[in-house]
Amino acid sequence: MTQTEHVRTFVAVDLTPEVRAAILRLKADLARVRSEVRWVRDEALHATIKFLGSVPGERLGDVRDAVARAAALVASFSARVRGLGAFPSIKRPRVLWVGIETPALGKLAKEVEGALLPLGFAAEERPFHPHVTLGRVSGQRGWRSVETILKAHWTDDFGTSPVDHVTVYRSDLRPGGAVYKILWTIGLSDSRREAIHGIG
Repeated sequence: MTQTEHVRTFVAVDLTPEVRAAILRLKADLARVRSEVRWVRDEALHATIKFLGSVPGERLGDVRDAVARAAALVASFSARVRGLGAFPSIKRPRVLWVGIETPALGKLAKEVEGALLPLGFAAEERPFHPHVTLGRVSGQRGWRSVETILKAHWTDDFGTSPVDHVTVYRSDLRPGGAVYKILWTIGLSDSRREAIHGIG
């Protein structure tokens, strides 16, 4: 990565392999239906807490430091991953998601956003809704079958995921979809992980 390169970047919370596996089993059932839903890649199951867009390479260090300051203000917590939903609604679906039930994730998102504001990253206009994106709907073909499966699993519990760090990702857009690469993992205030680990 060069100093002049622009990097599509976001901050996220990762899920445990067990929780991911439970979500992937449902996604596999849904993906068997011929529909106009573009399901996320298996490796893309995470909870985004702040999307930064295209960031100049020379500013990534500032982003890392700001996220580290925010992470130092939040203790580790557990996130219950449960329930399904759609934005803006199940009747007009555009994004399908798995829910996350914990106020601590909202606190973490607020601290990250606040730390990034001085760097020029605008605050979100919509309220923070913690979730894991499952797929994006582009049309109605096959939707009724997808909806039937979703409603059968509407309140499924996918497990609890301990959260002791945040991850700063780069997202490279490819013809087959976005490819993610970890830039840094940053431990929360009481994490036993290395405080910051990544590319430097």
